[in-house]
Amino acid sequence: MNFKFTESPAYPVAIAFATAALSARAYSPPPSWDPMVMLNVTLNANNQLAVATTPFVIRLTVAPGSYNATNQTYNLAFVSFDPAQPYAVLNGTAYSRVLGWYDQGTTGSNGDDFYDTYAAQLHGTNYLWIERLGGSPELKTYFINEDVTGDPGAPYTPIFGTDGSSPKWRWDGKMDHNANAVDLRCLNASNQLFTATYHLYIGDVDGRTNTSFGETTTTWRWQGPIVPVVPSPHLALTNAQVLLTWPPTVTNLTLLATESLAQTNWVAVTNEAFPLNGQSAVLLAPTNPQQFFRLRLTP
Repeated sequence: MNFKFTESPAYPVAIAFATAALSARAYSPPPSWDPMVMLNVTLNANNQLAVATTPFVIRLTVAPGSYNATNQTYNLAFVSFDPAQPYAVLNGTAYSRVLGWYDQGTTGSNGDDFYDTYAAQLHGTNYLWIERLGGSPELKTYFINEDVTGDPGAPYTPIFGTDGSSPKWRWDGKMDHNANAVDLRCLNASNQLFTATYHLYIGDVDGRTNTSFGETTTTWRWQGPIVPVVPSPHLALTNAQVLLTWPPTVTNLTLLATESLAQTNWVAVTNEAFPLNGQSAVLLAPTNPQQFFRLRLTP
């Protein structure tokens, strides 16, 4: 059974083979912040910032279903989370929401609000900014607003340089367990260590430093899985589906297919595209002995 593709010059299509995808009702539940490690941020009477540290190295959780214990490989094409949900960005990753920024004040709606606790010092015009200074480039971070109704449905907003975002993030002052994730393709050793070093400072609404306040830094650490790490992007065709991926830079693209390049009637593929590992992806059943694919720019 042959599956081939032609490609528009600017829009290459990658092809891989994957075991049957989960049905919609079998998608894994959204990632939780339990268990949690909350690191308290404080501002003393001398306007000096401090943040609690932790001796723990947080173990990353591999997206459910992605690891095959029999042959000890990762299926990079396995769709663990519903592609229609914001947390689909964690498909094909090892992730954690354990570590959280926290304030122990009791005046906020959730019992924690940095800006209420230190309102007299911040005067309503100063904010706590967290800037990622360095660490593992493979590590991505997404902000999840835990105040909104139904945390699983909240957007996973890239922060700390993830997907081109600013390395600076203005903390909302609430307990935030952001999602930190590493693409499975970046796991190349057992117990792999990942770090992020953060600079905390007080600044105005645009992030300009207020030198009346003291700054601080902290480093967070995560660790990959213990099991042998062997990514497996290509699996056997038996009982398989075909995964097509392409860069999502341009959104108005239509995937077309034909059984022969001699034909002129390319047919639009109706399978819904979904995000996977930073790419646009489509899963297809291998029903034809041979198919060719291309992308067409839609007006």
